[in-house]
Amino acid sequence: MNSRKSYLIMLGLFVVTVAIYIQAAYFPFFVLDDADYVTNNSHVVSGLSFDSITWAFTAFHSGNWHPVTWISLMLDSHLFGNNPAGFHVVNVVLHAISAALLMLLLNVMTGAVWRSAFVAACFALHPLHVESVAWVAERKDVLSALFLILTLLCYSFYVTRGRLSMYVFSVIAFAFGLMAKPMLVSTPILLLLLDYWPFRRLSIRLPSGSNVKDMQPQVRNGRTVRQLVLEKIPFVLLSAGSSIVTLYAQQPSISKLANVPFPDRVSNAFWTLLLYMIKMVFPIDLAVIYPLVSLPAWKVSSAAGAVCVLSFLVIKYADAYRYYFVGWFWYLITLLPVIGLVQVGKQSMADRYTYIPFIGLFIMASWGATEICYSSPKLKKAISAAAVVFLLMLSLTTWRQLGYWRNNKDLIKHSLEVTENNHFAYYSLGLVYQQLGNNEQAISEFKRSIDIEPRDPIVQFDLAFLLDTQGKELDAITHFNEAIALDPNFAQAHFNLGLVLGKLGAINESIGKLNDAVRIEPNNPKFRNNLGVTLAQQGMLDEAIQQFNIVLQLNPGDEKAKGNLQIALQQKSLK
Repeated sequence: MNSRKSYLIMLGLFVVTVAIYIQAAYFPFFVLDDADYVTNNSHVVSGLSFDSITWAFTAFHSGNWHPVTWISLMLDSHLFGNNPAGFHVVNVVLHAISAALLMLLLNVMTGAVWRSAFVAACFALHPLHVESVAWVAERKDVLSALFLILTLLCYSFYVTRGRLSMYVFSVIAFAFGLMAKPMLVSTPILLLLLDYWPFRRLSIRLPSGSNVKDMQPQVRNGRTVRQLVLEKIPFVLLSAGSSIVTLYAQQPSISKLANVPFPDRVSNAFWTLLLYMIKMVFPIDLAVIYPLVSLPAWKVSSAAGAVCVLSFLVIKYADAYRYYFVGWFWYLITLLPVIGLVQVGKQSMADRYTYIPFIGLFIMASWGATEICYSSPKLKKAISAAAVVFLLMLSLTTWRQLGYWRNNKDLIKHSLEVTENNHFAYYSLGLVYQQLGNNEQAISEFKRSIDIEPRDPIVQFDLAFLLDTQGKELDAITHFNEAIALDPNFAQAHFNLGLVLGKLGAINESIGKLNDAVRIEPNNPKFRNNLGVTLAQQGMLDEAIQQFNIVLQLNPGDEKAKGNLQIALQQKSLK
């Protein structure tokens, strides 16, 4: 490999990527998830400390266990405060580093400089990757991709140079990647795919009359399938552990969406597999939210047929065109954890899910186009020109797509323009108006969302909350009750309904709902403190004192509970 040329290309790729994405420094935090991950997350906002790091490793906040992601955000908060610019710039730099290292990885594995550069450039510049970079909450995407590339890079040095230390570093990098985002659980299979190509470590036989010296360097240490599988055991164990922890962390979200029939999830999986490929070539109508919709039979059957035919072809011609086999199954296998067979979230698909899987399709395109150039030299200039035009198109489309992220309202309105019946986009737009202080418009958007999908308890709750702030308590009660009917364990809905009932003088009903909230979340100090206040107001001082004492056991520094307890004790002493 030409080291000087490779490093110059890597540097150029890094600079171009930063130049295109640096406009993200002027973006705000996104209305979805960024508050949960940063601005309203006291552990992140407090910066790096022993307590915050302990929380990062022990919490299942937001339905995830990804301590490395939390710690990276804590470090940003420590350095930049609550300024979104710093968080965005870190995402951009991580993405640019990953693109440069991807170029290095492919070049080390194959020695094909320009093919490797094309794949890395597609990864760096594709507009479907804007979401992963421009969204602070998707720090987990850019971090996990970086650690995956480091895992594969260390593994390639282990295979090609026989350095056992590189194997150890590969396992360590993989562990960090899983702690950034568990989507990397399929990595052990990726390693076996790389053993097949480009390393060619699987069942290689020498032609008659040849010897080991005639083989490529990466082929000399060929091993049996059994040896290669055993070699992956540390990776498999880490993947298994991460999968168990992730399923536990996401169980509440999975349970709430269990009403999506499995056949519908399979249908959606086939369609999105095909749709992602279409958007890879024609990246148009990109949305930050794609709604779950019923698919017509022709879409499902055509998508399933296309996926099955492509799978059959790459398997049939695997020995002749190993890069097609590896690229295709890289795409399928890395998408599998987020394809929706286990439904988590309200989206049918997401641009960010293609961040790592598209590398496989880029490999197929790059090596396949080169194969055509070899078979027909007359096409070489045309294909090279097409590759340059494609990269320019990606760059311009990415720049344009980034522009939507400058403003939360415009970004979500764009999603509404390119999708239909997108109830979650209307809800998100309502959240934007709520942030802007336009509660009337927020209520209107929440109602539009409910008109499309009335079975979403979160939207029902947020609408009820705003109606309550507008003095429309009776309407608020209706929607709080609807939220509870849809999700009986929605503790916050029970709590807020209890507060509204208390304002209207329905004290017994209020106490009942506050008790329900405490029953569902017994370790919530706010719930118990408010229940205690209501009980004390009704003269139920012993019960109130019990609640305040429990609050102080949960949080000894709770000043409100201390004050309330003191008042309750004084009132009791006067009886």
